[in-house]
Amino acid sequence: MFETSVIQARAQAAGGRLSLLTISLMAHSTVVVGIIAFSIATVRFPSGAPKQFELAPAFVAVSVPPPLGNPNGGAKPQTQPAVKPAPAPIPRNEITAPSTVPDTITPVATPSTGNTDSGPSTGTVPGPIGVPWGTKDSIGDLDAPPLTATVAPVQEKIYEAHEVKAPVALFKPAPPYPQILLKTKLRATVVVRCIIDKNGHVRDAQVIVPALPPFNASVIETVQKWRFTPGALGGQAVETYLNLTVNFAVN
Repeated sequence: MFETSVIQARAQAAGGRLSLLTISLMAHSTVVVGIIAFSIATVRFPSGAPKQFELAPAFVAVSVPPPLGNPNGGAKPQTQPAVKPAPAPIPRNEITAPSTVPDTITPVATPSTGNTDSGPSTGTVPGPIGVPWGTKDSIGDLDAPPLTATVAPVQEKIYEAHEVKAPVALFKPAPPYPQILLKTKLRATVVVRCIIDKNGHVRDAQVIVPALPPFNASVIETVQKWRFTPGALGGQAVETYLNLTVNFAVN
């Protein structure tokens, strides 16, 4: 009797557990189904399907440009070697005998070598014996070279303008009127004594007839830029003293 009661108690306990598990599963299922139903009920679907094909992007055909470079891969173009023309054949000189031979041959006269006599020559051209550069009636040697004229050396000194062929001005800009005296409209004359060297440049300019200092300074500064043909003596350039006169005036 004891064993039967124990088995029944275990059977009751197992039946109670099964009923609680069934109730729990049913309750959870009810909650899950309710949540899903509530979610579906609250979702609002669109009344009409959107026309998605109208929003699709239009694809445009794209042409890929060719790569930058040389068609032959950067190789240097080959130049055709220049063809030299064949040299023209050199004509051969052929010597042919005359068809008729004369009976007599006149010898060619040999020109005379000449001598130191001043009389007529025995050559082909009549006239006295001599050379083209010789002197008339001279008894000098025929083999003598032409005479060269010797020019006396020019003395190295500074000449006055009247002693030589005077220098001539090539470039002669006018000295500017001093700005500080422009309103005064004064007239002035400045005389400068200078040396024109062998290259036509002005050097050692000194005022010998002065005016106001601004006039003097303007003349000294400007005449340094003047250029001349140098003085000449016997065809040779020499240094020459020269007086330069500058007049100032305002119109």
